[in-house]
Amino acid sequence: MEKKENVKIRKVITNVRGKDILFDEYYLVNPITNEEIFDRQLEIENDIRLYDIYKEKTGLLTSNDIKRIRSKYRMNQKEYAFALGFGEITIHRFENGSIQTEAVDSIIRLSDNPDNMHDLLIKNKKNFSDDSYIIFMKRIEEIQRLKKHCIAKINLETFKNLHFEKADVNAIANNVIYEYNKKIDKLNDEFNINESSLCEEYITPLKLQKLLYYIQGLSLKIFGKVAYENKIYAWAYGPVIEDVYNNYKGRATITTPVNKFKISEGLEKIISIVIDSYGQIEAEKLIDLTHDEEPWIVTKKNNVIDINKIKNYFDKVYEY
Repeated sequence: MEKKENVKIRKVITNVRGKDILFDEYYLVNPITNEEIFDRQLEIENDIRLYDIYKEKTGLLTSNDIKRIRSKYRMNQKEYAFALGFGEITIHRFENGSIQTEAVDSIIRLSDNPDNMHDLLIKNKKNFSDDSYIIFMKRIEEIQRLKKHCIAKINLETFKNLHFEKADVNAIANNVIYEYNKKIDKLNDEFNINESSLCEEYITPLKLQKLLYYIQGLSLKIFGKVAYENKIYAWAYGPVIEDVYNNYKGRATITTPVNKFKISEGLEKIISIVIDSYGQIEAEKLIDLTHDEEPWIVTKKNNVIDINKIKNYFDKVYEY
């Protein structure tokens, strides 16, 4: 809410569609007489806040939820309404406090998925000029592509109180190898697999390189800081840290280190997330994944990938 002088707050219980809602009501007072003054903008904001509490209690999308979905497609309220097949002012009303039906809420919720939004736009193509339709379809296709690269499951709240510090890339590589291989040991033990031909393989130099790249990307996204200072090069098989490449060459699996290095808890958590997500993908498919990502694509081969390009890309991938 925009700050205003002489605004006070009181707790109020209001009945909305049969539900009693307790909320903070803002009101304006005359500084001299201390009498309450009607303020239309405050009343609008009070209504939005009240109805959003009702929506949350009944499992409906709030005004901010709807704005967030609409904004990612870079549509104004009218354009978004037309894309969903609604009337011109429908979204304007919902973003300003009106309560949507469950059926309408379901359609808006579906549109959060770019695959569904793609189908909705095709269905309602008649509502747009050819130029506008092409612009919005390109945006949806861009989000669809980014969504395919959103591999890790991130809850930013879990990182809020974690200390994060960059580390030496070889220490990080050591810990990745240790954690990855220990996880393979556990899987093989759980399924009682003893034959070497059937066992899950330890990490390879190729896979290690890709996991280190994704550790850098997620560190930049989550903490806004690098995990390590070393340069990342755009080689033929994807991003590579040369120092690590010189330590681990070839195609053979890497032996589990005896110990791990001590690193910050924030960085440790990122390593764990990367192993649990990107680590489940085969090395060759990780190559394909990086080859389909902007930082590698826009960098001249064998040149250093700009760290800002990595950050900007991961910010986009994990934006929604």
